[in-house]
Amino acid sequence: MDMATIAMCPAKAPMTTTPSPKLDDGICLSATWNRTGVIVAGLKGYGSALDRLKSPTGIFLDNNDVLYIADSVNHRVVKWMLGASSGQVVAGGNENGKNANQFNYLSSIVVDKNGTMFICDRENDRVQQWFANDSQGQTIIQNFSCWGVAMDKDESLYVSHFREHYVLKWPTNQVVAGGNGEGKNLDQLGYPSQIFVDQDHSVFVADSQNDRIIKWSIGAKEGIVVAGGNGIGDDANQFSRPAAVIVDDMGTVYVADNWNNRIVRWPKGATSGTVIVGGKNASDEMTKLSTPEHLTFDRHGNLYVADTGYHRILKFAIDKSSCT
Repeated sequence: MDMATIAMCPAKAPMTTTPSPKLDDGICLSATWNRTGVIVAGLKGYGSALDRLKSPTGIFLDNNDVLYIADSVNHRVVKWMLGASSGQVVAGGNENGKNANQFNYLSSIVVDKNGTMFICDRENDRVQQWFANDSQGQTIIQNFSCWGVAMDKDESLYVSHFREHYVLKWPTNQVVAGGNGEGKNLDQLGYPSQIFVDQDHSVFVADSQNDRIIKWSIGAKEGIVVAGGNGIGDDANQFSRPAAVIVDDMGTVYVADNWNNRIVRWPKGATSGTVIVGGKNASDEMTKLSTPEHLTFDRHGNLYVADTGYHRILKFAIDKSSCT
């Protein structure tokens, strides 16, 4: 395992974070989502104009319902107000490169209350901290093949090292998942992509090469498989290169099942999941997904998906009428 280089950069303001919008209530297991999505960003499809996206790979939705999008092939972060017809570039957008004001295929983003962005600059092998309204970022972790980034309630950052198969907690520089080389044992990972941290500081990893979601509790020496892990495939108990995971307050796991073009819900303790969006039965351009890379909820439980292959962000409205 190589060791990342950690740069301790002085912050301009205290870092208070909201890792993701807090749901106003639980999502009951009988809740459903409208299978027809609404385009909320990337309205015109593929391109570099401000109403277009190119292969968005990461999304973050703050408590004001503002979307931040890792617009990968455009090498920029776009801030998009819901209901707006176009976005605003808030980081990058200066072609691909390794200067402080550039990215090279960024993959993931989280944002704190102060508007400070933490960005996986994937092909530059670094994590960038970009203060609100600044014209350039600062490298806080370098020599690190970052793919996913998440933040816990205590303001710590978590980043997945795609090529070295582990998850690092910053700024303490602790390996909190994997770290024992590439493999499928419970103390190993295989090309981890996006990650999620719950209120108990458990780390959930989209363990893409192993086609599973694995949970590492705080201080654990190995993880437990909470979804998938039954080989690659499109059966109800399988994934095909899962790209991202989020978990609700009931412990239900939601997975962007990348190669299967679907979003899967997997209840806590279940042996299989159900498709809630996309999949083989999707029949038109507003129900189909193409290699989804990321997903998130708003506080009401509406689902947002980075529909990477179709260069857009979709919103799927939740129906909780069956919930008591």
